Amino acid sequence: MEDDWIEIYDGGSPEAEKEIFRQLVQKMLAVQEANRQKAGAVHARRALHAKVIAAVSNAVLSIDENLPGSLRVSHFQPGASLAATVRFSNASGVPQPDGTADMRGVAIRLDTGQGMFHDLLMTNFPVSHARNARQFVEFASIASGDRALMMERLEQTFGKSEAIRLVEAIAKGMRPCRSIALERFWSRGAILWGTVPVRFNLIPDASPADAFLDTAAGGEGLREELAARLAERDVRYRLAIQQYKNELVTPIEDGAVEWTEIASPSIEIATLRIPKQDIQGIEGRHQMSTIDALAFNPWNAPAQFRPLGNLNRARRDVYGATAHHWQRLMATKDG
Repeated sequence: MEDDWIEIYDGGSPEAEKEIFRQLVQKMLAVQEANRQKAGAVHARRALHAKVIAAVSNAVLSIDENLPGSLRVSHFQPGASLAATVRFSNASGVPQPDGTADMRGVAIRLDTGQGMFHDLLMTNFPVSHARNARQFVEFASIASGDRALMMERLEQTFGKSEAIRLVEAIAKGMRPCRSIALERFWSRGAILWGTVPVRFNLIPDASPADAFLDTAAGGEGLREELAARLAERDVRYRLAIQQYKNELVTPIEDGAVEWTEIASPSIEIATLRIPKQDIQGIEGRHQMSTIDALAFNPWNAPAQFRPLGNLNRARRDVYGATAHHWQRLMATKDG
């Protein structure tokens, strides 16, 4: 039943889970510092999704006129148009060339028109490698250390079978990308949508369905390909929703389980349009720099869209702490 769902807190209570998250924050700050040293950067960057591919502030999310009644919540109303800021990124915490095998992310900030904004964060792989926040942070901590000892440390921490599952999940997600306009993105975790848990995804509506440029060479290949595409036409995606069915096929707490299309078919509800423009010129690069300084977080949302599940609950504290750290250092540098 769609209304028969609960959240299960690590440690048995919200208070106990909060204490666990406080400990995880310190580990992620250490990961952030390790990534800074690897990159040879003067100041820390985002702990993950460090390198921006492209960013625009003039996108629009247009809600379908036939939006199902159960999905008409707050600013999501039939025919509504919401101003959107969009940031595309490589997932690694260490900046690397766009041709490198990696996951890609998109962060969308919607202006709700109610004096608030609503962040939607997605990655181009349908599930997290980690089942929960502890696993996510422990994996990140181990991965930021000596790669020669990585598998041994993963097995010591998680056991052999789970260590293999984690590594295989990461390997499946990390791949070259021909064009960011051809990628599908998933939220990977659930959020509340009114009274029903959902996951959401972004489906490319690209024409032509081939990359404009060869993105295999050059550090900025994905940006250059998107720039070539946007110089000629708009780039569009369809926003879709998957609704919770039951804990077996659409679990809330286990981020490593996919909500399959068989279990919960995606319902398309809106079109994200990035208008034709020059993102390589002075104004386009200034816009990207400004957006890159923003801290996106799924908890930047009205209460009707509260993030659900252990991983998402952790993101409120972990994302907030790491973002505060790099933003504070950037402000010090600029000052």
